[in-house]
Amino acid sequence: MPSSTSAPAASINLQAPPGDSGRYYDIPVELIDEPEHAMRETMDDTALGELCESIAKVGVIQPLVLERNGSRYRVVAGHRRLLAVTILKHATVPCVVREPGSIDKEAVTVAENYYREDVNPAEEALFLERLLETKCGGDIEVLAALIRHRVEYIDDRLLLLRGEPAVLDALREKKISLAVARELNRVKDPGRKVVYLDAAIRGGATAAVVRQWRIAGDDMPSTGVGNGSAPTASTSPSQPAPSNGMECFFCGDADEPHLIEVLYLHRMCKKFLTRILNKNGPAAEKGVTE
Repeated sequence: MPSSTSAPAASINLQAPPGDSGRYYDIPVELIDEPEHAMRETMDDTALGELCESIAKVGVIQPLVLERNGSRYRVVAGHRRLLAVTILKHATVPCVVREPGSIDKEAVTVAENYYREDVNPAEEALFLERLLETKCGGDIEVLAALIRHRVEYIDDRLLLLRGEPAVLDALREKKISLAVARELNRVKDPGRKVVYLDAAIRGGATAAVVRQWRIAGDDMPSTGVGNGSAPTASTSPSQPAPSNGMECFFCGDADEPHLIEVLYLHRMCKKFLTRILNKNGPAAEKGVTE
């Protein structure tokens, strides 16, 4: 790909063949207009600044897609890249040129903004750790400079590798979100962490819900699983150890804690159900109380 500053505007071939999307052309930035209907009306200053830093260091990796507009060009895809090279005062920028009406501009805009697959945070964490050891000598600040990201961002990803392996696996398999993974790794009790992970996967819990579980669990007795260490295969959801702190509200049993779900009840509803269970249900034999 030609560099965005590799040739003066006067020497650039602006006669791109109609419909030719296989070649890139260095187009003068001064001849390019912003999209007529941009999806993003505002830009995050920090993110735009990071893009400028990246382009200043390695150039424009992905060309803009332009549509001819008389003697000028209009952006179809690459609005942020256009703003960045304008800020950097680049004379030209690599582009793919399309003829008017040859593409559905709205469809391209949707694809540009909605159908990009973000890097999986678990895979990103493994990649960053490999970079840290092989390219940066274990220095996080060097890694931050290399990938143009804040140290805090890198720390956040690397913490995933220091947490519960089962949580990392669930994140890699897209069974939970990054926010849920963060909350699960903050759970102090290993046995309860296993239960919450299982419940989050099966019930699709949000980070806010898991946070409520975590805060409530901090006030409960320890399950006694793992003795402060990460759960082993024998304490996984398929083979849980007995729990000292989680019991079924209906039957009073502490068996199979991985099958216990967190439910929400009004206090008056709980009292009503407790009366019914103590009178008629299995709870009467187990001695469930309010």
